[in-house]
Amino acid sequence: MKIFRLGAVVLAITAAWVIQPVFGDGTGFHDFIFTENSSKSLSITFDGSPLTVTPLGSDVWLFSLPTGFSETTPVQQWTEPENSNLVNLVSFQFDPLHDVFPRVISDFPSSSQFPINADGASVLVGTDGGVDVFATFHDNAAAAEAPDTGTTGSFLGLSLMGLAFLRRLRHPDVGH
Repeated sequence: MKIFRLGAVVLAITAAWVIQPVFGDGTGFHDFIFTENSSKSLSITFDGSPLTVTPLGSDVWLFSLPTGFSETTPVQQWTEPENSNLVNLVSFQFDPLHDVFPRVISDFPSSSQFPINADGASVLVGTDGGVDVFATFHDNAAAAEAPDTGTTGSFLGLSLMGLAFLRRLRHPDVGH
């Protein structure tokens, strides 16, 4: 009898570890994670699974939505970390009859018509099967787009040294 009880406890513990959550990541909601790596690179996941992203040009992408998704807020904006007058605009609208598709536009002038969120903030954007869906936007593009001032400064310094050396060669009496 003790072996049967021990077996039942072991089975229950194993089942708790193996059974996957019914939706999302076990938190009771679904989530979109948008990550902009550069003006040409955007990745989007839904509950950790990658979605199809189609670039339309610099800072503009179309993306696919999960089949059961319904937006409650059609457009959200997240501030650009390097310029608070610009946003990362995400439209969750899908209406192929009117040529409206889910899209992301980066470095876009902000509009007071839609909510403006801080970069990295998680906001409610819709439902999927009656379960809330949140979206988070991470803009990592600023680091990729920033100029490399260390290398630029080194090249400037070398150029100035070269000019000084050439000047000295052309005018040997300079500095004597």
